Amino acid sequence: MAGLELQHIEKTFGRTRVLHDVSFEVGDGKFFVLLGPSGCGKSTLLRIIAGLEPQTRGSVHIGGRCVDDVSSPDRDIAMVFQHYALYPHLTVRENLAFGLKMRREPKPVIEARIAETSTLLEIHDLLGRKPRELSGGQQQRVAMGRAIVRKPTLFLFDEPLSNLDARLRTSMRVELKKLHRRLGTTMVYVTHDQAEAMTLGHTIAVMNRGRIQQIGRPEQIYHEPANPFVAGFIGNPPMNLFDGSFRLDQRDLEFRAGDLTLRVPFQTHDRRGRPPCRPECADSGSATLGIRPEDVTFDLPGSQHVTIAGTIDLIENLGGDAVVYLIVQGQPLVARTSPLPTLRAGDSVTAHWPMDKLHLFINEQRVPLPSL
Repeated sequence: MAGLELQHIEKTFGRTRVLHDVSFEVGDGKFFVLLGPSGCGKSTLLRIIAGLEPQTRGSVHIGGRCVDDVSSPDRDIAMVFQHYALYPHLTVRENLAFGLKMRREPKPVIEARIAETSTLLEIHDLLGRKPRELSGGQQQRVAMGRAIVRKPTLFLFDEPLSNLDARLRTSMRVELKKLHRRLGTTMVYVTHDQAEAMTLGHTIAVMNRGRIQQIGRPEQIYHEPANPFVAGFIGNPPMNLFDGSFRLDQRDLEFRAGDLTLRVPFQTHDRRGRPPCRPECADSGSATLGIRPEDVTFDLPGSQHVTIAGTIDLIENLGGDAVVYLIVQGQPLVARTSPLPTLRAGDSVTAHWPMDKLHLFINEQRVPLPSL
């Protein structure tokens, strides 16, 4: 096993820079997820780690060793691709054995590795079949098996579940989690699917436009997003974000977005009312206020709640819960609640949420609100 460290990685194609000063560490045996929208640079970064793409600047360290001048076959990594990349004319057994034969492993070692891997992935009864005879899930297991059979120090996964249907993706996530627990090998996993990232990763790095936006544990990324991009990217439905302006006084922050006006208790450090985490902030300016849909309710409000009247635009009934789309003072608001059988589109309702569930961003950075 081995850890991974990236130091100030940059990548340009011609005049276009696709990676900007990317640095992070992955501890030995950890499951690290690179999460971001399509085109953000996460797959390019994975290819740099694998040695398939040279970086323009920076260095890659695997197991404490700089591998910038080490070719891909000699980095002791294994990669699982989005498209299974199985040899169609070879059987499952032959696909599993191919990499080991290229490394000139002894035949008894090859047979032992195939037996061990096929049992681990429960594909021992498929060894005589060819890829065209397998389902998508079975092909993905074989693709993972071809990586596992080599016993590398580092696994790289490039959106391996994106070609599977929703139900199979869910079951394969569970299998991947179990697989990591059994192997204990360092894994770096690229995905645009937040559900995969939240359920699989010990640590998540959220990327956008070639830059790392935030690195943290799944619960930290969810509850303490570093900026509006992370706040809006994580969550289903995503966080409600209101772009507007703020003004500070001694005890409160007044926020305005169109016809929407909210007053939020705000802890200050000095008489000028400056935010405690960013003393360079002005007493007024632009800001973004966020609230997660699951924190919006229609029950009787408690103390320290924001209460606001609105009109239901649409209701999506998901069985166990419902997603309610509202218009409140000219602004869209989404709530995820228990089913509301008595409400219909066009009904007037009163929505509210706890004050301590609000998220405030000034200068594109999170500003902590006091505990109420």
